[in-house]
Amino acid sequence: MRRLLSLLILLFALPAAAGLFDSRPSASLGGINNSADFLPVREAFHLSLVESTPEQITLRFVAAEGYYLYRHRFQFKTGDAEVALGEARIPAGQQKTDDYFGEVEVYYGVLDIELPVQNPKRRPFTLQVGYQGCADKGLCYPPETESFSIAGDGAAPDNAATSDNNDRSLSWRAMALFFLAGLGLTFTPCVLPMLPILSGVVLRGQTGGMRSFLLSLAYVLPMATGFAVLGALMGVFGAELNLQARLQSPWVLVPFALFFVLFALAMFGLFELRLPQVLSSRLDRLAGNAKGGSFLGAAVLGTVSSLLVS
Repeated sequence: MRRLLSLLILLFALPAAAGLFDSRPSASLGGINNSADFLPVREAFHLSLVESTPEQITLRFVAAEGYYLYRHRFQFKTGDAEVALGEARIPAGQQKTDDYFGEVEVYYGVLDIELPVQNPKRRPFTLQVGYQGCADKGLCYPPETESFSIAGDGAAPDNAATSDNNDRSLSWRAMALFFLAGLGLTFTPCVLPMLPILSGVVLRGQTGGMRSFLLSLAYVLPMATGFAVLGALMGVFGAELNLQARLQSPWVLVPFALFFVLFALAMFGLFELRLPQVLSSRLDRLAGNAKGGSFLGAAVLGTVSSLLVS
């Protein structure tokens, strides 16, 4: 009876967690290819510098049809403490009941924003503009920041918004912080399953000594390289392929939910997952003939592990 009750709870909880009973509009609107209709954030919301003087900067947002910007998400900052910005002059927007923020003021189409500037010494500075918007079909973009380089006389040398070069450029400090963050993750409980993998599969009983350390590196470094390459590809092509919208589609969420239900049934003992006898016997023979502690084997295992986890 307890197993049956647990299964019923699982069957109702997983679809709810997958958003099947959510009243918010779906990112795909029920179509398998509709997720491709969402534009990258820089195409959905185009920001440009219209005019720049020592006393005022005029910015222009152009939202694509079916996309809107939030008034309360606008932010304006400078990279120089001696340059002060006044209160932005933003025209009245349109009231909207939003699925994410409730009653908000939003902007469709073209929006011009006038930003007073106090720069007595006529110093060049960087203007950072933060904004966030959504699509009427249900996709909400994460907060975005663009930067302008403003000359001392108020002109903008590049005459266009840079792609956050100052914020996104790699530095030794950023690399060190990423390294420390990854090092901290190695002390979390989710890493504990790696210990029997290293000792049983990679080292094969050859614990201790410099060879064991090198074998561990042969396993970890290819896995870390695989994650780095996959992460870089996601960063480069993620916006262009609209992966955020695609992964929010029920065509992705429902199969994954069904897989979780299937594997949960196996864990409850309803059935047992095992390889066919032909495959399992061959793998056993290969494992028995393989020499423990192979550098090539550890490297291949690390690479394959990164692909499987991703």
